[in-house]
Amino acid sequence: MTEKRATIYLASPLGFSRENNPYRERIKRRLGELGCSVFDPWEQEEVAQRIKEAMSVEEGAERARAIKEAARFTGAVNAQGLKGSDLVLAVLDGTEPDSGTVAELGYGCGIGKKCYGLRTDFRDCGDFPGVPLNLQVLYFIEESGGRLFRRIEEIDL
Repeated sequence: MTEKRATIYLASPLGFSRENNPYRERIKRRLGELGCSVFDPWEQEEVAQRIKEAMSVEEGAERARAIKEAARFTGAVNAQGLKGSDLVLAVLDGTEPDSGTVAELGYGCGIGKKCYGLRTDFRDCGDFPGVPLNLQVLYFIEESGGRLFRRIEEIDL
């Protein structure tokens, strides 16, 4: 009997720039080494197609409606991805972690998923000296049973 592979929801802002793809791929490679499958919101082709179509609509009310519908569809796909995943890994680099990534992390924690964070950025952005993240974000990661990793190689789920 084969053991079920854990599915990880990879929350990150890394799809906004193609230049981040190698970093995202390194994270996914590490998760694969741990025997995990990955739900990557940036790889959801129907989401990308709907956003592209909405952005191609001529400026005005119709475009605003199309963008709103594409955004709602995207949110629903990501919520289903979170619900269908076993764990959440949120990439929390930057001077302030990405709001969408933090929302995905919070949603995952709220529905009972064990959540992990990855912050390779050496700068603290927390509320107190020596705290690497906003205290709420760090609390929710740890309260869920997860932990914060500081290097990709440290990821151990």
